Order: sequence, then C-alpha cells, then structure tokens
Amino acid sequence: MSDFIESAKNLVNSAVSRTGWEAQKQMRVRGKQGEIDKLLEQRQKLLDDLALTAMNLYQQGALTDSRLSRLCASVLELDHDVKTREGQLQDIKNEAYSPDQYGSVQTPDYTPPPVNPTPSANAGTSQQAGASAGAQSLCPNCGQPIRANALYCRNCGAKLR
Repeated sequence: MSDFIESAKNLVNSAVSRTGWEAQKQMRVRGKQGEIDKLLEQRQKLLDDLALTAMNLYQQGALTDSRLSRLCASVLELDHDVKTREGQLQDIKNEAYSPDQYGSVQTPDYTPPPVNPTPSANAGTSQQAGASAGAQSLCPNCGQPIRANALYCRNCGAKLR
C-alpha cells in the first residue's frame, strides 16, 4: 500500500513539476512575443516616417527615384478617390426620406441612363479604341494606360490634371 501512495505521490509531483515548467515556458514565450511586437511597432513607425518623407519630397518635386515617384502618384490618386467616395458617402447620409418618392405615380417619359456613358469631349481617341472592359486613355508622358479620372499616372508619376 505504501508503494501505491509513493507512486501516486511521485506522479502528482511529476505533474505539478511539468505544469510549473509549462507555465514558465508560456511566460517566456509571451515575453519574447511582446519584445517582437514592440520591435515590429518601431519598424512600422519608421516605415510610416519613410513614406511621409517620400510623399513630401514627391509633392515638392524633389523625389528622383522613378519607382518611388510611381508609388507616390498612386497614393495621391487613391487619396483623391477616397475623398471623392467620402463626399458621396456624406451625400448619401444627408439624403432625407421623402414618402412621395416611392409612390405609385410613374412618369411615362422616363428613360434609364445608358449602361456605358459616352467618353468626355476632352478624352483622346485612344480612349475610344480601348478594350470593351472599360475604355482607358493613355498617359501623354509614357503612353501607358491610365484609369478614368486619374490625377497621376501610376507608371511614370506624371500629373495628368
């Protein structure tokens, strides 16, 4: 009987020892992960500073690397798109419900808008020759396709408007 108690005691001691070791291991893992997270935060702050510096140089016309210029032009284009959509969102939020707008009265002369709007008058002929999946005009600087309403060329960074 004393052998059984001794064996049970050893088993419990072993389990407690193993549990303590696992807990210490988890604490070390979490500590090391915390150190890594702090280093990654510092890295992200440096990358943000680098991006801000590159954008400032680009806007001043002092950025000489063409790859960085293309990235900066894309960022500015996306910023413009975001502002446009934020304005559209605000317009939607400001809409007021009018019970009359959903009435059963229908206007007989209503025609839906065209599916593919016609290109603007100042668009080049290359826009009309574009692919059927959305006509695109070409950058006057590098000749690469550009998106409709783009402010900057994503390829060369040239200002389009």
